Amino acid sequence: MSSAFARFMASETGPKTVHFWAPVLKWALVIAGINDISRPVEKVSGTQNLSLLATGTIWTRWSFVIKPKNYLLASVNFFLAGTAGYQISRIINYRKSEGDSPREIVNYLINGPQKPKIDTETVIKA
Repeated sequence: MSSAFARFMASETGPKTVHFWAPVLKWALVIAGINDISRPVEKVSGTQNLSLLATGTIWTRWSFVIKPKNYLLASVNFFLAGTAGYQISRIINYRKSEGDSPREIVNYLINGPQKPKIDTETVIKA
């Protein structure tokens, strides 16, 4: 009868495999997302967080479909989707407080802040 530690070391998702180390290193993305909570909302990227939300959601589901089932991968992706979703909600709430319409909020999330158009007539006259 082997110890729990020995079984863990020899398992298909143990520390001798990429199935262990890839999720462990992916926790850095979750930590970065948590760290961004203190960042001003104007500096948070909507497109980046939309992609992290999609990645986290897709891979959380996939972690239960693949063999061997990888609960460590599922947990990191669940938290990745959660932190990205929180950041997106911060952006949405901020844009609402600025008076944006739902269409403008979606545009902001996908395209980021719009640069003001330059009036070429004013530039030419100057």
